[in-house]
Amino acid sequence: MKNNQGMTSEPFKYDYLRYNIHNVLRPNWLLILSLFFLCRHIFLFVLVGLMGLRGGGAPGMKVLVEMLNPVYNITDILPAMMFYVMSVRSPKAKSLPRWLWKHGRLLVFLSIATFLIVFAFRTQLALSTYGAVEWVVIAVNVLIALYIGLSGFIRDLFNEFPAVHEPESP
Repeated sequence: MKNNQGMTSEPFKYDYLRYNIHNVLRPNWLLILSLFFLCRHIFLFVLVGLMGLRGGGAPGMKVLVEMLNPVYNITDILPAMMFYVMSVRSPKAKSLPRWLWKHGRLLVFLSIATFLIVFAFRTQLALSTYGAVEWVVIAVNVLIALYIGLSGFIRDLFNEFPAVHEPESP
């Protein structure tokens, strides 16, 4: 039987290696990949911009540009904010990152719902015209929503933020 106590006498709910130096859960790779997927429009925009610096662009660049519709960039803002909060998740963090992390699951759901609504309006729900790529994108969004909604680990992760350390008085 594993001893999940780590360096303290307090038992951890998960393996102690899943915790960071502040004794809060670290984001796992599945969450990071999910957020990366939800920010795909921003990353594609950067990729197309970098490819354009080469001069003239590559033949595959036209396909990437077609995938970049600016209306979808709004759906990438909330997952990108979660990446930011991951980077400042420490006892010194201000109240805004704490609030964003506490409501992170809801914000990810909101991002997915916004994408699906925008996608539905742009395609006028013409399901018969959807290609394999569109169905895969919809399926991945639904799977991410299910993961964020049903995973106990993710629920616990978004409920933990490093406590504020009070300065010791002399």
